[in-house]
Amino acid sequence: MKKLCKAALCFLPFVCLLVAVNWYADPANVLRGDYEQKVAAILANGDNATNLRNMDDRTFMKQYASLRTQPIDTLVLGSSHAMQITKELTGDANTFCAGVTGADLRDCISIYELFKSKNFAPKRVILTVDSWFLSEGTLEKRAMTDGYTAFCKKEGVAPLKSSKLELWLQAAEKKGQAFSIPYFQTSLDYIKRGLLADRDAVATQDFYTVTDMRRADGSYCYNEKLRTILPEETAARAANVIVAKPEFARNFTTASQPLLQQLEAFVRAMQADGAQVALMLAPFHPDYYDYMCTQTDSYVPLLGTQTLVSTLAEKLDVPLFGSFNPYDCGLTALDFYDGIHCTDKAMYQFYPENLFG
Repeated sequence: MKKLCKAALCFLPFVCLLVAVNWYADPANVLRGDYEQKVAAILANGDNATNLRNMDDRTFMKQYASLRTQPIDTLVLGSSHAMQITKELTGDANTFCAGVTGADLRDCISIYELFKSKNFAPKRVILTVDSWFLSEGTLEKRAMTDGYTAFCKKEGVAPLKSSKLELWLQAAEKKGQAFSIPYFQTSLDYIKRGLLADRDAVATQDFYTVTDMRRADGSYCYNEKLRTILPEETAARAANVIVAKPEFARNFTTASQPLLQQLEAFVRAMQADGAQVALMLAPFHPDYYDYMCTQTDSYVPLLGTQTLVSTLAEKLDVPLFGSFNPYDCGLTALDFYDGIHCTDKAMYQFYPENLFG
């Protein structure tokens, strides 16, 4: 036992060095706890935050909600598909785009409830509805659920069960990078290359920047490399999505009636709060959409959610714009960053001029 303790003590200095370097450099921003808070402070001050790297959108949203002081007239909810909706597009200077990466319906409800609890209940809401919003097989593991659970209880609908263990394991996995040897090697390289001074978000008033950026209105600006769309590259980007088959497509089985009921309850609740609500469907890259239409077994239920959303919009008398079908939106391959995200400029081709009348 003594020999074992001595051996452990011999390794202790290395472990301490490992943790210290990883925590100090933290190139992926998984150990420091103030990264999202700093980004939120930049936006709350009215500036755009560029030089973003590996930001936790959900943590950022909570931090931002606690710092914002101005009312929100138009609130945009959804996944990354919603994050190209700018205040310039809506024509409302008090627009805030609260989209988060991979958002599902639970995220949207939780974020709406978050801003409502801060007395920022919006006058107008644009909710981007993705196919996976109606699939229990593609629930986002990172989803915010506190507001969602409370909402379901208030509305008398049964919430879908969420795994607190999964969230805990994800947090533990991030913090576990402190003891990771590969992360240590990355951290050393990060320090050697002098990147420490350039690791924080930077305030700017520029509308486009070289690196990823979140603007003061919440909209997202992708880095220059992704935004540069060459004719010879766009087909390859779509092909990559087809080959990889995103998780939302792999795990989509059938539309969930409980989720459809919750979506309806959510829209009705926002209307009861006095908000005008509009729904949006995000188009797919033409090559990817054409492929989806040929895969009748695996993609029919997914594409069929458009009809469900359209029926719901008509039932609730709310405007619906966009389409999974890029041709309906007047878009070509050059209007897409990749297989599933259209450009911010492409949004102008199908965003209604008088959406809310």
